[in-house]
Amino acid sequence: MGVVSSYSLMKTASQKGYAVPAFNIDNLESALAVSEVMHELEVPLIVQTIPRTLNYGGIKTYPAMMAALMAGCDVEYAMHLDHGSSFELAKKSIASGFSSVMFDGSSLAFEENIRLTKEVADYALPLGISVEGELGTIGGKEEGEINLEASYTKVDHAIEFVAKSNVSTLAIGVGTAHGVYKGIPKINFKRIEEIRCAIETPLVLHGASGLSNEVLSDCIKAGISKINFATELRQAYTNGIKAGFARLPDAFDPKLYMRDAIDSIKEVIKSKVWVCIKNYY
Repeated sequence: MGVVSSYSLMKTASQKGYAVPAFNIDNLESALAVSEVMHELEVPLIVQTIPRTLNYGGIKTYPAMMAALMAGCDVEYAMHLDHGSSFELAKKSIASGFSSVMFDGSSLAFEENIRLTKEVADYALPLGISVEGELGTIGGKEEGEINLEASYTKVDHAIEFVAKSNVSTLAIGVGTAHGVYKGIPKINFKRIEEIRCAIETPLVLHGASGLSNEVLSDCIKAGISKINFATELRQAYTNGIKAGFARLPDAFDPKLYMRDAIDSIKEVIKSKVWVCIKNYY
């Protein structure tokens, strides 16, 4: 059935009470892992890349790679730009085959975030491309140490933001962080519920790598419709390569030991699919 917008997948998830897992890919191996899981489990997923990945492999490479890998498969998927940094990048991504883009203006002043996010939405939505905005602060690599209470997305701000920016989906700050957690994260489930009750816009959780299955399930029950995973996939990739080298110490053909990396990533992806989707069917 091909590529669709993230919003179309998230709208269904929101109505049925589950979340669509979104997996960041970096290379052929991670793309193979995601596509193979979609073929095997027959579940719709969101595939995404960050700007640094696009600089690494080329902006047209990743949508084309996923299209080739998903050819002949009836499962829908979304191709999403994660943490887009400008209108220009959003426009180039759409022209390159992305079905969904994010503009991350969370570090900007509130009104400036609205203005620039709306600029992306005004361009993308008429083309059938969904737009994700971000409000509040998600810690970790992007922000460093933060005051969690001050970083939580405010309910009144969420209401105003979606009304003025016209975003399709909204990433909120509720205590998560990008990268590897130092200590036990404290997720504000009540704030998720409050925002979900205040707006109809599907909600996104960033920084989910490292959260327990119980916490992920509680986030979904509170109203999250999309959950992002990146760090755990990269860890699995690296660990898989190490296992491949250990299994085949004399191998020099990457196709031999990279299979270990692909299977390691798939194991993580499947575990997240069961938590986010399969347990709710």
